[in-house]
Amino acid sequence: MRVKIHLNGQVHEVLVEKNGGDYRVTIGDAIFKCVPKEGGMAINNEFMAASFEGSLEEGTEIDFGGRKVLAKVEPIIELEKGEAYSEEEEASGPAGKEDAGSITAPMPGKIVSVKVKAGDKVAANQLLCILEAMKMENEILATEAGTVKEVKVKPGETVEGGKTLVVIE
Repeated sequence: MRVKIHLNGQVHEVLVEKNGGDYRVTIGDAIFKCVPKEGGMAINNEFMAASFEGSLEEGTEIDFGGRKVLAKVEPIIELEKGEAYSEEEEASGPAGKEDAGSITAPMPGKIVSVKVKAGDKVAANQLLCILEAMKMENEILATEAGTVKEVKVKPGETVEGGKTLVVIE
């Protein structure tokens, strides 16, 4: 989901994607792994205490451990595809059936370890591999339960953001 976030008077367009039990938040070229925790949030595996006063839709003051930020979130309405799209175009596009079950790299980095192999049964939120990016280890989790059809990376390999790492069916 794309949203506009107003922070202390500045507007940022942000992409928020559910990624297993956490969220992948993209702001410009920066990608953050965010995991809600009691009393705050872990951002790229670092806990940040936070408290809210008000609602994000109407405006709120967020206190990040003594640092206060005024924030408001508004959704960006995305238009549905019109009838001009054919079924063939739909199937060949980025969200086509051939990509269903593909787990991709959220950012460029280096594969530190791969925890599954073709044929393995996996549960939703199960650890598939670890991607090192910006000196941080990022856990890549299964988005749904299934069977690993293909592992497309190996430890030590450098990958670009968006590269398919594992295919689950």
